[in-house]
Amino acid sequence: MWKALLQPKSQRTFKILFNLILWGLWIGLPLLSPVHQSHSNDHPHPHQNPEFTEHIWLEICTVVPLFYTITLVLIPIVFRQGGVLSYIVSVILLVVSFWFIQYFVMAYVLPFDERALEWPTLKGFFPLIMITGIASTYGLLLEFITIEARNEESKNEQMKSELSFLRSQISPHFIFNVLNSIVYLIRTKADKQAEDVTIRLSNLMRYMLYDSDQSMIPLNKELEYLKNYIDLQKMRFDDDVKIEFEVIGKVNNCIIEPMLLIPFVENAFKHGVGFVIDPVIKISFGIEDGILDFKVENKKGDRDPNVKDESSGIGLKNVIRRLELLYQNRHVLKIEDLEKDFKVGLRLKLHKY
Repeated sequence: MWKALLQPKSQRTFKILFNLILWGLWIGLPLLSPVHQSHSNDHPHPHQNPEFTEHIWLEICTVVPLFYTITLVLIPIVFRQGGVLSYIVSVILLVVSFWFIQYFVMAYVLPFDERALEWPTLKGFFPLIMITGIASTYGLLLEFITIEARNEESKNEQMKSELSFLRSQISPHFIFNVLNSIVYLIRTKADKQAEDVTIRLSNLMRYMLYDSDQSMIPLNKELEYLKNYIDLQKMRFDDDVKIEFEVIGKVNNCIIEPMLLIPFVENAFKHGVGFVIDPVIKISFGIEDGILDFKVENKKGDRDPNVKDESSGIGLKNVIRRLELLYQNRHVLKIEDLEKDFKVGLRLKLHKY
């Protein structure tokens, strides 16, 4: 509910409802609770005499202006620029001013009875103090909501900028690794597989150029992209690497951040092939009731830990950060770097369209 109040449309609805309810109760309560007062003229019921009309005009001349002066002037200007002390002093001066205005209106503008000229009594303070408390609470709440909305907007802009950077970072990194695979395929198997390799590479590039710029894409496109990449790797390694790819469930009306899953697969082929005896790469893609269960597993080799690839880890760091930004509280990522195996398990609650 609180998040909803940060939206401009929800804020407008809240303001309208609050004002309608406040003034409906404030001005209309005498209709439900008639109170007789001693006057020189006998009036059997407030509904049937000018007293109720005077009550409405008195509220319009004093209480209503006081409320909106606090909410529209003091809090947005005095409180925001001068702080709490300036606001308190301004409220006290304002209430005293409207106290005298109230007396002037009752004595000279809306006389119900013949009233003697006398100083205003403390009795007139109570409705002014009450409306001041309501106005201060309401105005400060709106100010807090405004600040939170600005912070939320700033965070969203920052998140969009960071996501844009992450996407621009992963594309050339991924292309670099795909091109390495293509170069190997062309050198060793150009005669029989060059055409198929070119078509699959074309599909990969089309996805990266036209789909990866979107904020969300259909899940089936991401799955097709994974299949093309895995097929390229199968063509590259033939029987040298055992590659298992399993799809469980039906991909229906789910959407996902583009190129979110490929870094895990790419990492498995990059680090699960070289210096590995009998390499095995297992990939599982399961979907059920909008929940994606994605697993990647590869065997590890005896690579020298001091030999480090400059681009190593870019993909995984990238995707971990994107998950934190886009799927906060909607994902569980488990990475196990064991002695002989490297395992990744991602459970993701997907959005639907």
